[in-house]
Amino acid sequence: MRVSGDRVVQTGTLQELGPEAAGDTLRDIPDAVIMPGLINAHCHLELGMARGMLPRCEAFPMWVSRLRKSLDGAGPLQYREAARLGALECLKHGTTTVVDVGNTGESLAELAGIPIRSYPHLELIGLDPEVAAQRVSAALERLAGLPPATQRYHPGVTCHAPYSCSPELLRKVAETAGLRAGPYTLHVAESAEETAMFREGRGALFEFCRRIHPGLRMQQRESPVSFLNRNGLIPKGSLFAHCNHVDAEDIRILAETETSVVHCPRSRAFFNHGGFPLELLRRAGVNLCLGTDSLASNEGLSLFDEMAEFHREHPAVPSREILAMATVNAAKALGLAGALGCLRPGAQADFIAIEMRHHPEYDLYEEIVSEAHDVLLVAVGGEEVVS
Repeated sequence: MRVSGDRVVQTGTLQELGPEAAGDTLRDIPDAVIMPGLINAHCHLELGMARGMLPRCEAFPMWVSRLRKSLDGAGPLQYREAARLGALECLKHGTTTVVDVGNTGESLAELAGIPIRSYPHLELIGLDPEVAAQRVSAALERLAGLPPATQRYHPGVTCHAPYSCSPELLRKVAETAGLRAGPYTLHVAESAEETAMFREGRGALFEFCRRIHPGLRMQQRESPVSFLNRNGLIPKGSLFAHCNHVDAEDIRILAETETSVVHCPRSRAFFNHGGFPLELLRRAGVNLCLGTDSLASNEGLSLFDEMAEFHREHPAVPSREILAMATVNAAKALGLAGALGCLRPGAQADFIAIEMRHHPEYDLYEEIVSEAHDVLLVAVGGEEVVS
């Protein structure tokens, strides 16, 4: 592969690339696979300080309560350090792009100085419709105080979830210009408790939210996806995290709105959220990506581990398709098909080299997605940041 500046300009055999040109630097990486950098389409880097602190398979509202208590006393410096360490862990494991969300906003400033391609989002929460305008106004002020966006750094604002935000807040964030460079991202249909809240107007999550906003009422019995769609709250090309509990009609809506879905296999297993409707989503043509979620519900931030977990859960899915979820599919979700997640002339030179363990006749894609790897080199925009 030949790289010039931040772009790939040529790929092929040494013979096809031709003789070295003046100024070329030759980098030889024997016994390795050179491949696109991985794209983590959903993570919460600022929650890294809660790593290993919360029990597995707990009811989702109880986990939220425990998480909030575990973070009591944490200040801006702790959140920024967690984001920094999380980003470095991602790079170490071959991830060159992250879509990060956090409600403190500290990761937005921290990621500006780290050599990873990032789409960090300030995540808004607010069930009281009266606070919607103020929350968006404050968010715009926060964005204005951040370092300017660059080719690598794209700060923005989003909402948390339909159960934690009023329709007014969801609408303002979806429609306000200048809030983000990437897609509108949202947690949707993650847990059974969320489904019970929307479809039945009851349950532990509903009571948890009503304690925060006593005026909360569920006006109609429907799924979270249907609720968003009925209120015109799914901008075309959105990026929804989880979608563990969606039915055929929900999936039709996702496909119709060209919404991409981020599956987080190890986080789903941590909560025991139930089956992910993979086949229904695949048949509908929904663009599927992979994410790690947070270290409060995962052991690490390696997308190789996510691919391996997905491969164990869904052995019939071709390995090449699994790798696409962490590369070309995620690039498509970001509106960057052909620019990220691939190595072709004109693409961003975001690439990694991993150690080749098996005989060349072994299925390469199977090897990549089925196990962890020693990452020998990471380059972002042509710059070697791990070597």
